[in-house]
Amino acid sequence: MNRSDLRPILREKFPPERTYLLPALHYLQEEFGHLPDWALQTVAWHLRVPASEVYGAATSYSDLRIEAPGRHVVRVCNGLSCWHNGGRIILERLSDEFGVQPGETGTDSRVTLEETPCGFLCPMAPVVEVDGRWRGRVAAADIPSLVKELT
Repeated sequence: MNRSDLRPILREKFPPERTYLLPALHYLQEEFGHLPDWALQTVAWHLRVPASEVYGAATSYSDLRIEAPGRHVVRVCNGLSCWHNGGRIILERLSDEFGVQPGETGTDSRVTLEETPCGFLCPMAPVVEVDGRWRGRVAAADIPSLVKELT
């Protein structure tokens, strides 16, 4: 899909009003897996919103990404409950296993490791999201099987 293909879709799905900024960004994220620059510019044009505001919204929400992710996305909650119950250790182990820092994608584009401010599953802390599916009460001992699952 390119800019000219996207314009009619945006016109059909979203009225040209600022209130549709986040729904439009979520729609694009679902379509592309990330938010390419040209798509952000097209949303700005369609909604008549400054490009800087669209970019600001796209980079402020942890569910949205402007860089293409790896084939697998692993997110570790760093909220208080998760961090207190071992989330920091899990993040460090995953970082070592994948050879990337949080926010990075491996050179082989296999895994993107991310942190999220809250998974909203505090009673199940610590939680890890793997390719959109949350797992609760993750322990350091679970890391090898999780890594093996993604290879």
